This record gives sequence, structure tokens and C-alpha cells, in this order.
Amino acid sequence: MTVLALMLAAFVTGILNTASGGGAIVSFLAMTATGIPPLTAHATCQLVTPMSFLTAARHAGRHRPAVPLLVAGCSGTVAGVAILAVTPPATFAALAPFVLVPAVVLVVVQGRVKRHVDRSHPVLRPRATAVTMLACGLYAGLIGVGCGTLVLVVLGLATRWPAGTLAGLMRVRNVLLLGMALLVAATFAVTGLVDWHAAALLALPGLAGGWLGTKLAGRLPDPVLRAGIVATALGGAIWMVLR
Repeated sequence: MTVLALMLAAFVTGILNTASGGGAIVSFLAMTATGIPPLTAHATCQLVTPMSFLTAARHAGRHRPAVPLLVAGCSGTVAGVAILAVTPPATFAALAPFVLVPAVVLVVVQGRVKRHVDRSHPVLRPRATAVTMLACGLYAGLIGVGCGTLVLVVLGLATRWPAGTLAGLMRVRNVLLLGMALLVAATFAVTGLVDWHAAALLALPGLAGGWLGTKLAGRLPDPVLRAGIVATALGGAIWMVLR
């Protein structure tokens, strides 16, 4: 039953990651519910996150992000993982319920963010864009959940991507997230924090969910998806505080 629950959580995570965002909350809570320590659960989720975005690789030719943005985002992720690597597990466990709070906020506002990005004019200069993307990468390494919304905001406000359609920006975002996720995964793999048995269970369902999510993007009702993620995250945060 535990194995099936983890695989189902990974499948749902893959769908949410590519179709909307915030899916890692599902896998994280499923793993902690089985007794896996929060820091190990986070590291393992981050290790398998690239599986959700592998289907974005086919857009890399036409929708690849600028190299400075990719470098900035990836540099931030390495810094974030480095901080976690020296963080005591007990400290992360105590902070984990509250780490979910900013993730919930990002999930709640992502629909409004998408509408704003679709209508907005670029206002960020290249240097400011790179610095902001570095901060996004740091958040990705430390927390991860909700990073896609932050990256979408940066891309929508960057001078590099004027007058693009929201669908095009989403593809650029997913390619950028794939690059960042691969580096996060590689960095976490050498920290000793990963539960490799759980990672093996999550990988293929995450890939399948990510593939399905790319097919369903724009077809699933965002309010329903967001409500489900928010309810899951808040319920999980309360459970982690009370247990």
C-alpha cells in the first residue's frame, strides 16, 4: 500500500508540475507520511523532479532560455542545495511546515500571475533579470515548490521576452526549469540526503505524470487544481505541526 501511495503521489506530482505548478507538495507529504524525514523527503523529491519536465526537452530548440538566465538560475540552485547540505535535519523538520506557507501563497496567486504576465510589458533589464533569476534558483534549491510561478514572473517581465504568448513563455519556463531541476538533482545526489529506494519508486510515475500534464496543460480547470494543492499543503502543514 505504501509503495502504491508513493507512486500515485509521484504521478499526480508530474501532472501538476507541468500542467499547473506546485505538484511537489504532494510527493513531499506522501513521503513524510510514510515516516521518511522531511529533509530526506525534500532531497528525494528534488532528485526526481526532472522526470516531470523531461518532456519539455523537445521544446529546447525553439523555446530555449537565454544562456545568462540559465546560468543564473542554476548557480542559485547550487547555492540553495549547499545551504541545505549543512542544515541539521532537526532544523529542517521544525521549519518544514512553515516552508509550505510561501509555497501555498505562490500556488494561490499563480492564476493571477499568468493573467498579468499575458498582459504585461517587459520592465526588467537584462542584469536585473539575471539577478532575479539567481534568487529564483536559490529558492528552487532551498524549497522548490512554487518556483515555476516565480520563474514565469521573471520571464514575463524581462526585456528578453517581449510580446510573447503565455503558451510560449510557459514552454520557455519549462525548459529553464528542466535545466535547473537537473542541476538540483545532480547536486542532491552527492549530498547523501536522498532515499534512493523512494527515488526509484517515484521516477517513472513522475515521468508519466509529466507527459500527461503537458497534454492536459490549459485543459484542466486551474481553480480546481489550485484548491486541491492548497488544501493538501495546509492540511499537511497542520499535520506536521501536530504530530
